[in-house]
Amino acid sequence: MPVNGEDQAEGAGGPSLREEQDVEKIREEVLAKLEKPLEKMKVKELKQLLTERGVTCTACSEKDQLVKTVHDSLHLPVKKENLQKVKMPSQTVEDDEMQHILAELKKKQEKENELKEMLRKQGMNVDGMNFGGGMDPAMLEKILKNPPGGKKQDL
Repeated sequence: MPVNGEDQAEGAGGPSLREEQDVEKIREEVLAKLEKPLEKMKVKELKQLLTERGVTCTACSEKDQLVKTVHDSLHLPVKKENLQKVKMPSQTVEDDEMQHILAELKKKQEKENELKEMLRKQGMNVDGMNFGGGMDPAMLEKILKNPPGGKKQDL
């Protein structure tokens, strides 16, 4: 039986112990991913961490205050517009490698076709003959355009 509404208000005024543990776990994970401890970061770096999360600290006149505010806000997600500003590694190298592999595969297929034609001229039946490869360039292109996982590669 609630006494003066105590049971109803319990937990409503702030985060539960479980939520606090989750927040601290997230903070520790973010801290572990940082290149250096907050205390060793420059003020500009600390402010960037706050900006990424949409936090401002107008009362932070000392670096110690700024470090504490950053630490207290590390559990917050990075805002989407800040994610777009992060330079993603270029896929150009991967795409160039794929183009090179595809070109090599096409050359191999052309050589196989030349060999089959030479054997055909000598009277051999080459129907269904395959020279060590199960994938032809068309199959590779099809896989790259519609991969089993779903991420499409542009060629």
